[in-house]
Amino acid sequence: MQNVSMSFFHHGHPHHHPSPRREFLRNSLAALGASAGTAAASPAQEPPHVFDAHLHCPSESGDVWQWYPVTKTFAEFARYLDQTGVQRGIINNVRCQLAKTAKDFIEGNREVARFVERYKGKFQGACVVNPLFIDEALREIEDCRKQLGFVWVGELCNYTVPYKYTIKEFGLLVEQVVKHNMVLDVHTELEEMDYIIQKFPQATIVFPHFGDDQEYSHIFKRIDAVAAHPNTYLDTSGHGYDRVGMLEYAVQKIGAERVLFGSDFSINCPATVIARIQNAFITEEQKRKILSGNLEALLKKVQA
Repeated sequence: MQNVSMSFFHHGHPHHHPSPRREFLRNSLAALGASAGTAAASPAQEPPHVFDAHLHCPSESGDVWQWYPVTKTFAEFARYLDQTGVQRGIINNVRCQLAKTAKDFIEGNREVARFVERYKGKFQGACVVNPLFIDEALREIEDCRKQLGFVWVGELCNYTVPYKYTIKEFGLLVEQVVKHNMVLDVHTELEEMDYIIQKFPQATIVFPHFGDDQEYSHIFKRIDAVAAHPNTYLDTSGHGYDRVGMLEYAVQKIGAERVLFGSDFSINCPATVIARIQNAFITEEQKRKILSGNLEALLKKVQA
């Protein structure tokens, strides 16, 4: 999730962008040209299968993460996903994200379970908790795993009801996620990402967003950090995926197998992410993995 209270889109012109990886860009020109020629010659194909790892659904009480609300109900949320070409997704509830009490995130997770049941096969549920309520959070993670069948915790956003990832309670939360063989999905700035990777190497972690609030100076560093740690994944949402060359750099550095499709809907439109991946200078097999195959493989790993 990107902080919707902030102006997080950067509209700088190309001459404002530093060039930290000129060598990468130079070395890629020939490959990009060859891929472009192949793409231009390819016949029309069937729409791809898309499995979205990053969806914030509206709550039954009317909480919506959208700058100007247009998908106010879950039915509208699901219809919009259909319209953009997303067949499946992992959903977390905005009520949980805004929860100021343990009761709120527990009830929000139960809403998610009802949505998953109502739309069988289309959605999988994600558990969202806050370590400031650590006893309830630890119980809730276990209940979501054992009773509701959730294998995903997050996206955890530490700025809505603020806390730091360095507090001991967050460490206990991560230990609980690892104990129950679940995926941790956590929103970070670069320094927070580096801390979490070093502190919890045993955890399977998805980091949303190619860039962060300092996109230009951090985007390469975030990709490089994930590349160096095999238990980590990066989703395509938010800052940076639309910068031509960044998806290609991520595939080159991380490998296509640890890049997941994520849109951050209902804030951002999934169709824009699909278009960037479909037009990327990567192979068709790599596109297929990013759009759905990698997330399916990750879920099989934790559901085993």
